[in-house]
Amino acid sequence: MVDHQPTTDLSDELLACAARDDPTARPTAFGELYARYVSHIYRYLLSRVSNQHDAEDLTTQTFEAALQGIAAYRGQGAFAAWLTIIARNKAINYYRTHRNRPLDTEIDFVFYSPPLDDIIGQRLQISQILAALDDLNPERAEVIRLRIFGELSTAQTAQAMGKTEAAVKMLLYRALGDLRKRVGVINQVYEVDE
Repeated sequence: MVDHQPTTDLSDELLACAARDDPTARPTAFGELYARYVSHIYRYLLSRVSNQHDAEDLTTQTFEAALQGIAAYRGQGAFAAWLTIIARNKAINYYRTHRNRPLDTEIDFVFYSPPLDDIIGQRLQISQILAALDDLNPERAEVIRLRIFGELSTAQTAQAMGKTEAAVKMLLYRALGDLRKRVGVINQVYEVDE
């Protein structure tokens, strides 16, 4: 998946309102939002479906649905949370149609070129994490997917899950504790702040 770089300092809400309200500004404004969030949405979906090709397809579907439904965005919450809700719904629909299909746990996270031993170790650890996520309570797995893989803030995660920020922090704390028991030391791989 190609990494796109944002080109403006305008807020997400201003860009979303421009994309919603001004047909001539829509391609540029939505393109900027796409550049800001495509990698976050892709990583979130990859953590849900564990298959690079399907995650790419779902990412495309998410942004298509967001563009088609931009009129429904009211600007009352974070755009990232609204977009993540669309992505989560795409993942849910994916599982409804692919129930009997085996999951591919071979995942490529290629951000730089470390030595081969590091790559193998990371793939094993990511595969272990994804397998352990499937064993967690669904709500705890979801908070990890949103905060770590989706890189949402605590506030955005709370909005996406329909919870308070305090509830999300406690849920994440407990989820990481459960995951630590299943996988080992998780904080060495992912730093979680807030």
